[in-house]
Amino acid sequence: MDTKIITDEEGFLQIREDWERLTDLDPDATYYSTFEFNYSWWQVFGKDRNKQLFILCHYRDNEMVAIAPLMIRVIDKKIVKCRVLSFLGKGDYFNFIIDSSTFKSASIIRELMNTIEKQAVQWDKIELTHLRMETQLLKYLMRHDRYSKHTEYLTSCARVDSDDYESFADFEKEMLNTKLRRKKVKLKDETGYRFRIVTGSESDDMYDKISRIHLQEKKYLNEVKGRRERASLFEDSYNEHFLKRMFKGNDKILFFYLETDDGDIIIYKCCYLYRNVLYGWNTGYSPKYSHYHGISDVLLMEMIESLFQSSCTKQLDFGAGTYSWKFRWTNRFSVSYSFTMWNESSQQSRLLRLLTQSRDILRAVKGLKNAL
Repeated sequence: MDTKIITDEEGFLQIREDWERLTDLDPDATYYSTFEFNYSWWQVFGKDRNKQLFILCHYRDNEMVAIAPLMIRVIDKKIVKCRVLSFLGKGDYFNFIIDSSTFKSASIIRELMNTIEKQAVQWDKIELTHLRMETQLLKYLMRHDRYSKHTEYLTSCARVDSDDYESFADFEKEMLNTKLRRKKVKLKDETGYRFRIVTGSESDDMYDKISRIHLQEKKYLNEVKGRRERASLFEDSYNEHFLKRMFKGNDKILFFYLETDDGDIIIYKCCYLYRNVLYGWNTGYSPKYSHYHGISDVLLMEMIESLFQSSCTKQLDFGAGTYSWKFRWTNRFSVSYSFTMWNESSQQSRLLRLLTQSRDILRAVKGLKNAL
């Protein structure tokens, strides 16, 4: 029984075969667990000197049976720096990757957590987020006398599952109303739209198309709707580099969109495909069609109908966020939690907690004054 820690990109690349094997064996794995996602993300965002790899690889009988895909982020608070141990990447689901076919998951997770605690000199805070309630990692943390008090509700993820219905007609009967159907008919009559599905391996220019639309949408919302807070992930050069790497030749990236006869995209939604699940992560619409109310509803209707016709996709995951519009499409959802624990032996940690408490007190006092 042994646990090794990988801190360099060369070591990261060397465990690719084991990583992919473990992902295939772990029933809790999502697309955010895959080697291609994590390695692609690190090759771009790992160039930040404030990020350090901290991948734990656990072995039993000289065979790797688990990976904790972690990193240490240094957050500069000016007065003091905080070293945060967190998951690699950015997504809606994170987890340790475990082969529990021979050894119990709880036993493996215990060894990984013990290693993390033995390395406490390297971190001031653990921040593991987006832990889905069905996973063995969350169950372990919730049952642990020490860890459970640091585990809290974070968000919910709604999901449509075609297996919950006999047919799309049954889904329509239960979840759709006359108003939604009228939106679809109206848009079809006035634009003659086509519903299309394209993978990253089938198109080399989809990144350019959707980034242009998303930036146009952001500009429209800022300037016309007065929503100054609205930003676009395509404005960030790091995101651009990462997404272009991910899109290129990737048949696990799917683009769903409505287009006019002349090829003008009305609205799109991008998803990652993994184990028959579509993980939605980005959507955007052309401001030219903003006067049509409910174009996002029309696209979702087309996407959900495609689930019933496809042999490789069965579920549509709306991603993290407890928004009412998501739950109008489904009765199925999962709950995600976060695990946040300070290093009690770290002087920096104690100072940061003191500063945080002082800030919260000042905010409370200011709020009280404003109320009076």
